[in-house]
Amino acid sequence: MKRTLRMDDIREGMYITVLKGRTEKRMVSTPQGHMMQSKENPMYKGKVLEVLSIDMPYIAVACHSSRRLPIHDSLDVREVEFMQLSMPYVVGLIPDIKFKKDKFWDGVNLEEMGVIDDSIKKEDTSIDDAGTSINEIFKDL
Repeated sequence: MKRTLRMDDIREGMYITVLKGRTEKRMVSTPQGHMMQSKENPMYKGKVLEVLSIDMPYIAVACHSSRRLPIHDSLDVREVEFMQLSMPYVVGLIPDIKFKKDKFWDGVNLEEMGVIDDSIKKEDTSIDDAGTSINEIFKDL
């Protein structure tokens, strides 16, 4: 698995975490003179973040926790390094998580892992139920 995600790698529905948090820098006075001091914000490091929406350079995420409802927040992808999470890690941290159907999880049997919601299993049959065909819709074009 690729460790660091670039801006273009991030998409809605992914489960990611912060690999390196936002770094704040400030100038401090010391006996040796002025020095630059850096401090990393570790707030979301290792936490399960679900990407809800993207408007680059910002992403809206839900921070999942096994003890409470998700916390929604936004992050600036220019200031933070992200890493993609594996399904075993996500399930290990949040055993009762219900994954949304997404091609991100293609090839993984979600039902077998017991993490897929029954409402997700249903296929979209709206075209079949419409009572018309694609050919009929576009016949006059």
